[in-house]
Amino acid sequence: MQERQTKQKQIIYEALKTLNHPTATEVYGYVKEGHPTVSRATVFRVLNGFAASGKALELRTAGYEMRYDYNVTPHCHGRCGRCGKVADIEVKGFDGGIEATACDGFEVEGYFLEFFGTCKECRGEIKS
Repeated sequence: MQERQTKQKQIIYEALKTLNHPTATEVYGYVKEGHPTVSRATVFRVLNGFAASGKALELRTAGYEMRYDYNVTPHCHGRCGRCGKVADIEVKGFDGGIEATACDGFEVEGYFLEFFGTCKECRGEIKS
């Protein structure tokens, strides 16, 4: 059965593509500016649906609010340790094909490769 493509879903997906690895709260704030009738619950539900259907990635890291990425092709991310901002990271030689051998009967179902550092905005705030 094909998923219905509603106007609200289109608006939320466009917001997801416009914003850089946003949280659900950031998507809601963006959508609300132009479409005040779209509810917070709708934004959260639609983003969860996008992730469940493979239309978006959920980026989870302990201690940070979950973020979303419309780019579902294999790629890496970097996270700023100061503000939590997420950015795509280009890794030479990484084509998304990592071979992993599990130990003790563990079955590997997927992976996320995330780098950490400091974003340019936070680096500008660091006093020497």
